[in-house]
Amino acid sequence: MGARQLVIGLDGADLRVIRELGEAELPALFRVMREGAYAALEVVMPPATLPNWTTFLTGVDPGQHGVIDFTTRDENGAVRFTAGSVREAPTFGRQLDALGHAAAIVGFPATWPPERLEHGVFVSGWDSPVAFEADASFVWPPSFHARATARFGPMRFDDVDELAAENEGWHESLSEKLVERVARKAEFFEWILKDRPWTLAAFYFGESDTASHHLWAYHDAQSPRYREGHAQALADVYRALDRAVAKLRAAAGDGGGDDVGITLLSDHGSGGSSDRVLYLNRFLAEQGLLRFHQNAGRMGKVTSGVKDIALTTLPPSVRESLFRFGGGILPSWLETRARFGAISMRETEVYSDELNYFPALWAERPSAELYAKLVHAFSKLVDPISGKQIVRNIWRREDVFFGPYLERAPHYLLDLHLSEDGYSYNVMPSASAPDDCKGWFRVLRPEEHLGRKGRSLPGSHRERGFFAMSGPRVKACGEIDAHIADVHATLLRRLDEAPGGLAMGRVLFEALSDSGANAAAPSFAPSARPLPERTKRAIADPSIVEKRLRTLGYID
Repeated sequence: MGARQLVIGLDGADLRVIRELGEAELPALFRVMREGAYAALEVVMPPATLPNWTTFLTGVDPGQHGVIDFTTRDENGAVRFTAGSVREAPTFGRQLDALGHAAAIVGFPATWPPERLEHGVFVSGWDSPVAFEADASFVWPPSFHARATARFGPMRFDDVDELAAENEGWHESLSEKLVERVARKAEFFEWILKDRPWTLAAFYFGESDTASHHLWAYHDAQSPRYREGHAQALADVYRALDRAVAKLRAAAGDGGGDDVGITLLSDHGSGGSSDRVLYLNRFLAEQGLLRFHQNAGRMGKVTSGVKDIALTTLPPSVRESLFRFGGGILPSWLETRARFGAISMRETEVYSDELNYFPALWAERPSAELYAKLVHAFSKLVDPISGKQIVRNIWRREDVFFGPYLERAPHYLLDLHLSEDGYSYNVMPSASAPDDCKGWFRVLRPEEHLGRKGRSLPGSHRERGFFAMSGPRVKACGEIDAHIADVHATLLRRLDEAPGGLAMGRVLFEALSDSGANAAAPSFAPSARPLPERTKRAIADPSIVEKRLRTLGYID
């Protein structure tokens, strides 16, 4: 067996921010980068939390593991909050457990219900937008939940209520709360590490993502949503995470030696949001592809108002109770009405969920003809301020995902340009548009710049995340090219285990000292999404494809 492995997930951590802060501020992160390999990590599309962490944990495409978003659709098109409960592939924790290894996997999103490991511990992360507390159903084995809560108290998710971000003083106190939460998590994770010897221990921190979403306007003086004050708030959270990495690395047994491998990664990067808003369904209506009900404005505002009141006025514990009541029937019904209640589906060809992190379209009858219509229509979506096109690509779902659960994905995904000054457009629900906005585009008012969860936030996701690894058998080779699925495959290789037969990633042999005969083999990713150059090279050479299929066991 290879060296023991410590994995630390840093949600939304961005290599550009890390470089900007520098080694003096983040010595633990830079130590891993300096001693091993690192990358601006390529992620699966969309660059969102659930599909990417699930691909890392399982090694397979979202079309194979089935976790595309927080929700799925039933046969009638109604939205159901499902998160990771629909995951169709095991994590590396299950694989290692079957081989007799002790693994601890703690806190990652989209992992409820927890896997029942015979030799290890599995603690699910937050799995719904209104999760209040990790009760016993989040933890395996049950005895570990009792031990952990006796030592540390309830496993809470509500200490920073992001739906309350419009309250006075919320942003001013956010970084301090996140720094405190990082320290509490690090203490909990350290306790787990010292509880017994682990072959692999994987821990999740979400604070870098929360900080990036809410504090980017203070961090970035060039942002169109810039606010003076609290300039160090985002950096404070990164510094706290750096201290946690150092603490856990020492607790894992690597106070300076080479007996423990370490992997750091994020599920996507982070950047700034513009002050420009898009209402995709309004645009589709202008193009004759969507029809609203006659009283759509009133219907949408009533439903959105009820949803808003429920989310912002009810205490977190009450929100969770309502969310779980009847298997989530009430919130699923309300979410379906909020997204689609104003649309006349019988007169509509294509429509959007209008999710800011996932600009995508659903079609009543997808076809080549409809795709051509969309390409033509979105060529007209031009920023009124810059005069530049907004949509870079329109991807069919089969261009992005592959596997038996492809139908869970929207039919079309929109790849949006950044604005001319490098900030993300904000996709918002048409029903939320103010009364004085009659079209598909507007500019946020200054009082809207800080936003809150469920509305436009000053920080948004980026397509490149962060990855670094060091330790036994890892060469100090600097920056490399890596995909999030490659991190899964390489982690198992470092444990002298092979990824499962459906794994889409490659082992990063160029960063390992035991690369052997496979060192020069380019990657082969089965996904048919827009292909990176390394995959194009593999597909162009049939011998590489044959080698890859042989390695995966598809041919003898």
